[in-house]
Amino acid sequence: MNAVLDYSDAALAVVKRDVLVFRSYRLRFFGTTISGFASVGMSYYISRLVDVRPFHTHDEYFAFAVVGLVIMQVLFATVGALPGRVRQELVAGTFERFVVSPFGATAGVVAMAMFPFVLSLVSATITVSFAAAAFGMPLRWETAPLAVPVAVVGCLSFAPFALLGATAVIFMKQAQTGLNFVVTGITFVAGFVFPIALLPGWIRWTSEAQPFTPTVELLRNVLVATPIDGPLWLALLKIGLAAAVLLPFSIWLLGIGIRASQRQGTIIEY
Repeated sequence: MNAVLDYSDAALAVVKRDVLVFRSYRLRFFGTTISGFASVGMSYYISRLVDVRPFHTHDEYFAFAVVGLVIMQVLFATVGALPGRVRQELVAGTFERFVVSPFGATAGVVAMAMFPFVLSLVSATITVSFAAAAFGMPLRWETAPLAVPVAVVGCLSFAPFALLGATAVIFMKQAQTGLNFVVTGITFVAGFVFPIALLPGWIRWTSEAQPFTPTVELLRNVLVATPIDGPLWLALLKIGLAAAVLLPFSIWLLGIGIRASQRQGTIIEY
């Protein structure tokens, strides 16, 4: 029990540090929020041009696109950002504090992922609220609260990809270009801004081979009543299994990568 409390205190200390660093850039949250609002506005006016199946009205595509965009924000703020933050720690020479501390480098990297996840969820909530208030996006109020647990489970299924990216950065020092390619590919095949039914058959299978597609579908269903293929429990099961299997596996690989870098003497190089 004492060990759990000690690790929890250390993780909260890392989160507190990240919050203080974030607050030191006073316009950062404002800029992120305005960027989200601009994306919503652009989606609204683009939706006025869309008149294709399976969307019966322009507002249907607008709601479809907004939910996809906010999940894309979460994806880039977590999977795309954590490896870059780990590299910043290496460049600044602060990563060695994790390496020599009782907390450990593996736990330190996992703790570094916490604040970006929470911040991205807050930003996503603000963006969806703005879309509903400013452009009349129809929200499914009776099920909208369910978006919170779905988003949390979805983030847990996203986390392994962020940790694998951090592992690549620690072990190979340069992995950002490849990660950006992977994140862009995910947004393409997971139906973030267009239905996956439009994908050619030879690549459509990839939409079912990762947890991002069911997360997007579930959130669209509970927020804006977009129909989902198959039962809801099956989509939730896919996300939960992905988190339960991939998260421990990615943490295990992260530990292996850190120990391999220690043996090679390159753990704090960049």
